Amino acid sequence: MLEREKTNYVLDADIQGFFNHLDHKWIERFVESRIKDPNITRLIRRTLKAGIMEDYGYQESPEGSGQGSVCSPILANIYMHYVLLWWFEEKVKPKMRGYCGLIVYADDFVACFQYKEEAEEFYSRLKHRMEHFGLSLEEEKSRLIEFGRFAKERAEREGKKTGTFDFLGFTHYVSESRNGKFRVKRKTSRKKLQKKSREIHAQIKKERHKEISVQVKKLNEILVGYYHYYGLTDNSRSIGLFYREVEKTLYKWLNRRSQKKSYTWEGFREMMKQHPLAKPKIYVSIYA
Repeated sequence: MLEREKTNYVLDADIQGFFNHLDHKWIERFVESRIKDPNITRLIRRTLKAGIMEDYGYQESPEGSGQGSVCSPILANIYMHYVLLWWFEEKVKPKMRGYCGLIVYADDFVACFQYKEEAEEFYSRLKHRMEHFGLSLEEEKSRLIEFGRFAKERAEREGKKTGTFDFLGFTHYVSESRNGKFRVKRKTSRKKLQKKSREIHAQIKKERHKEISVQVKKLNEILVGYYHYYGLTDNSRSIGLFYREVEKTLYKWLNRRSQKKSYTWEGFREMMKQHPLAKPKIYVSIYA
């Protein structure tokens, strides 16, 4: 969509408190339009009204769907299907002169357009559409950017940087392949990398007094899981940064846990040969 279609503009939108503002009446109507079994709709209604426990007290849920609920992801997808996907395909797309496309995952989405005026028109209509169903866009986090093959060429002529956007934990940016062809590349977003680095710092600090073999086993589970998600084409540098962050943090806390013995980097790496950390690996090849 971003490379092969005539995408020149991307709307990167963020819904404010999506799961907390799902309208129960609309959810019931959406479900009832496809499912006629009253037992199913009754169970869904009970799930929505179940409430939550907070600070040792019960609170009712007049709106929204708790993210811990097993039904919540399904109900959220149903909501987004009717509020956004169906509307885009049936009402928006037929009226567009140029190319347009929509990519949705749960409450996260981006819309692509060929013409700026049509992107701006959609953005305006989208705000009203969301409000009609009890939702609102996070204005500070939602933006329309010039993005694509021609955006790159124009930015180069004007000496400017091309826009980027974050989607599903990746920063998408325009670049080119080794043979000079236009490419959209992806790297771990700074926000996600920093968040995961803080988590790994807390994990290592908490477990620092355990045997190194136990620590490394747990860290390797985290690393491999991280590589499976973020290890895709063009993202070698970012997953390498995370690996080195884990290595540096482990070195730091191993040295702090005892005043009697500390490692030099050379000694640390020699010791780690017996307990190696999982090395960065690309698991997903987009162009294979």
